[in-house]
Amino acid sequence: MKRLIAGIILVSIISFAGIVLAAGLKIGYVDVASVFDQYSETKKAKLALEKEIKAKQDTIQKMSDEVKNMRQNLEAQQNTLSADDKKSKAADIDAKAQELQKFTEDSENDLSKKESDLTQSILSKIYATVQAVGKEKSYTLILDKNNVIYGTESWNITDEVLKSLEDQAKGISQPALPAGSTGYVPAKPELLSPATTPYQLKIKEE
Repeated sequence: MKRLIAGIILVSIISFAGIVLAAGLKIGYVDVASVFDQYSETKKAKLALEKEIKAKQDTIQKMSDEVKNMRQNLEAQQNTLSADDKKSKAADIDAKAQELQKFTEDSENDLSKKESDLTQSILSKIYATVQAVGKEKSYTLILDKNNVIYGTESWNITDEVLKSLEDQAKGISQPALPAGSTGYVPAKPELLSPATTPYQLKIKEE
């Protein structure tokens, strides 16, 4: 059964390729994820975001250490402080702990939004460039590689799109977005891989 299905798919692909050639259509595909990862602007955005993440993590750790020290001092002074002093110091600790929690939550939200905004901005440039290349080279259709089951390597214009993007980054050229373009941006790749995206800015465990 699997061989039959594979045979049907192969025949369909060959038939489609024949139709494309006969009709004079020009089709290409782009590995958008690969372009995204290799693009110099993506690398710059990653470095900037990682630097900001590190700064917030350092601040959170400093605030956490402060809360810990306050608690340790209160514990050490249990036998010497009056009831009112204990209550006052406990209130100070609670306020500092709430400040830490709010800063952590705000940092997570800020970083998540920044990551999303940077990713969408980069993807917009990529898709604008794909459309510009398509118009300049008279392509009938350009697909994302993720949506291509099979395509001859001669249809792969990934390197061409990446080069155009890098030329733009160097100020060599600018993309001309085709008239009537929707500017549509599909689902985004992650700017940072899961292993390096600490949106959950966790405090070091003791």
